[in-house]
Amino acid sequence: MKLKSRFVMIILLSTMLGLTLLGALTLDREKKEEEVIVVPDNVPDDRKIPSSFKGSIKDDFGVPEEVMNVIVSYMDAYYRSLYTLQKQDTDALFDNEVMAAVSDRAVSLQIGSRKNRGFDFTMNKAHYDLRVTDYYTENGLYHVDVLEDDYMSFAFLGGIESQSFDIENYFVISKTDEGCKIRDLEKIQGYYMTFYDDSDSVEDADQIYAYYSKQLKDLDAYNEEVLRVKAEEKPYIPSKTYTKEYDRNKAVAYADQWYHERNPKWYNFSDEGGNCQNYASQCMLEGGIEMDYSGEEQWKCYVEDPEYEPDINEEETQEGRTRSWVNVGYFENYARYNEGKGLVADVNANLYYAQPGDLILVGNNGLSHTVIVSKVVDGHILVNSNSIDMKDYPIEAYTYTGIMLIRILGCK
Repeated sequence: MKLKSRFVMIILLSTMLGLTLLGALTLDREKKEEEVIVVPDNVPDDRKIPSSFKGSIKDDFGVPEEVMNVIVSYMDAYYRSLYTLQKQDTDALFDNEVMAAVSDRAVSLQIGSRKNRGFDFTMNKAHYDLRVTDYYTENGLYHVDVLEDDYMSFAFLGGIESQSFDIENYFVISKTDEGCKIRDLEKIQGYYMTFYDDSDSVEDADQIYAYYSKQLKDLDAYNEEVLRVKAEEKPYIPSKTYTKEYDRNKAVAYADQWYHERNPKWYNFSDEGGNCQNYASQCMLEGGIEMDYSGEEQWKCYVEDPEYEPDINEEETQEGRTRSWVNVGYFENYARYNEGKGLVADVNANLYYAQPGDLILVGNNGLSHTVIVSKVVDGHILVNSNSIDMKDYPIEAYTYTGIMLIRILGCK
């Protein structure tokens, strides 16, 4: 088991971004095989389901084939579940009843949330790439750390590909008389860690599943039956005045450029609580929102050397940084209460008024992660983010029970 200190990384999610695995063994992405799994009722008859979703695997550590095979089997079952919205039984892959339940309920939560939507949340295409970042054996167990990249084309989005990068997976594999089995799995993704943190028994996993299923169902109903209806009935009217309009195109262009890289001109907070708000702040700056170093509410980050974290400075000077530049909660306060120079924003606006360049805050038991709207397609909101690095990912695929739109209007 990994130390519990990893749990602070639930939203951090990208601590190994800088690793480059030289001399890696790369298995070329396999062409989709002709073998077709039985097609569930909710998938069109002409849509073939690949027998494997495996793309490339990079392994510089020599993980035994039988160990890697069980990891691939798990990943394929996970992908097939989301591809078809029909949960695959993975119990036989585990030798730990609680971990099998954690995985099962986490995937079931996603499937249930997506099935509640009034549109086709199955996929047309999907694959994953894996990179082994660490491997060792201890007490007869195989420990394999893997970074996962996801590529998913949801049916309701047509040809748009949603991408996620550097999702951390920590496998502990045992060798039994029946072959290799998963003893433990930490998947550093919000929906999975919700279960992993608090499940000491199958009953715990069941209770968490029941609680969040109801929370998500209620949230979905409110969004669709109240917020979307209101947005369709009445156009958005800004609640505040501003002198300089936000350039959404420039903000999104920057977001598309740096969603999976880090601009070397800025300090990278990926290893220090997550880079999500730092990335969003840079996007806003690129869109014309000026740094604000005056008054009680400030938003600034003056970088002298990008190798060193700027000191916190809340004095009215053009140096250092404020917490609002990199911290989700502090940024929300700044956006809500700033009245002088700087950002003008409409906090907690109707979600369906979202436009490219706006920010959305999400989380469970408080808002803890920031994403930027990259596209709005037929009423569907797509977002980019850092930590996890994502591009054009549908906000409807998130399993967070808290969500807040911040409309970025301009600045004074």
